[in-house]
Amino acid sequence: MKKLLLAGIVVIAGLTASAQDVVVDNPDNHSYFGARVALDINSFSGKGFSNGAGFSIGGVYNAPLYKNLYFEPGLSLFYNTVGVKHADMSVKNLGFRIPFNFGYHFDVANDLSIHVFTGPQINFNMLARFDGASLFDDGYKRFDMQWNFGVGVGYQQYYASIGGGAGMTNVSKGVDRNILSITLGYNF
Repeated sequence: MKKLLLAGIVVIAGLTASAQDVVVDNPDNHSYFGARVALDINSFSGKGFSNGAGFSIGGVYNAPLYKNLYFEPGLSLFYNTVGVKHADMSVKNLGFRIPFNFGYHFDVANDLSIHVFTGPQINFNMLARFDGASLFDDGYKRFDMQWNFGVGVGYQQYYASIGGGAGMTNVSKGVDRNILSITLGYNF
């Protein structure tokens, strides 16, 4: 009886180890391009601003590094607004985002994976306007940075995530930008 119980434990442990290898070390990892569209909720730190909304559309390149660890740079075009308190106006901002995310995915089923990611993001601001006037003349910067973090789910070629970007540099004197993004995507 003890030998049968020991054999059963060894078989179950072997199957668990085999399944665990696929979860954290999938041999089918490969590079791919992906398209992304996101709804952004953003805010500026500092007094006088309220939350705003916007969107971004772009693409990513997912490159496996080691086991299920990957590097995912991207490029997207964004348009965001931020409200100004005590005024019926908003800051309108158009530009490019360049994220450099590192992530890890857990393959929990054949077509289902869970992703966690983090990394820096650079924003190149092409247009920044308030009440029809350019903000670049008033110290608004062409470049600012955030630190991204988030979690996503991949099902077959489809992808969805929720993430944030915490301001690392000021977009204007004493003001930094924070973003919450809900993203949908397709991987090729």
